Amino acid sequence: MISLNMIWPAIYVYDEIWRFWFLVFATITIETIAIKMILKYTWTKSFLSSIIGNLVSGLVGTFVMMWAMLFWHLIADNFVPNATFDIINWIATYILMCLGSVFIETVTVSLIFKDSLKRLFIPLLVGNLMTYGFIAYTRTTKTNKDPDEAKTEEVFYKSIPNRFFLLDSTSLDIYSSKIDLSLDKNDQILNENYNLQIRFDKENPKHFQFELRYIDNEYAGGIQDGYKSIKLNELRDTINVILEQKNPKKGVGWKEPIVTDTIKFIRVR
Repeated sequence: MISLNMIWPAIYVYDEIWRFWFLVFATITIETIAIKMILKYTWTKSFLSSIIGNLVSGLVGTFVMMWAMLFWHLIADNFVPNATFDIINWIATYILMCLGSVFIETVTVSLIFKDSLKRLFIPLLVGNLMTYGFIAYTRTTKTNKDPDEAKTEEVFYKSIPNRFFLLDSTSLDIYSSKIDLSLDKNDQILNENYNLQIRFDKENPKHFQFELRYIDNEYAGGIQDGYKSIKLNELRDTINVILEQKNPKKGVGWKEPIVTDTIKFIRVR
């Protein structure tokens, strides 16, 4: 399911690229050397090629590829187990964004320096591989654990109601819901925000006919197969969540979703 109120992996990758903007200096250096060694350009021409290519790639290429990945999700999300944020989609995002950005970079340099795309692609790919590889590494190895954390605690919620019949006549069942708390040695809560983790089961697993959205949020933020996470600013005893469904009207769909229910998640004590 792709809708205007969802997020997808490429947005995170795009943000990480700008967060590690300083990597461009290493990328330019590596690409300059690669261009010099492979294409036998002068050092000046090699440096200019890398500078121009990275400017275009950074300012245009990554942004274009972030949105272009939506076309991938239109197809791939129907086949991978966990839809938008499935590991296959994450891997594809890094690979396709990297190759797409390099292609845009290569076309630009080719037009300016009158060289072939085939000759330019490999040396310009070298630096970009380092950048995307580093970003992928940081995302897979980083941890959100607070250094002061002494223990964790789970706060459970029950949903009222917990069974729904959707507009396509299939059923939706909401099971366990919880928030994980991080506590210090004095049992003080360390969380800066609270993620309500909702587990559900739907009768039709191949299609995403609905979205779950916190009542105060304008956008839902995406949903996975069997799992939804809603970020809250404070720990609440009662959390109201909107059940928003795909409009069954032909040609409308997610352009005009229908709010059908308000679900109360009540803390279990």
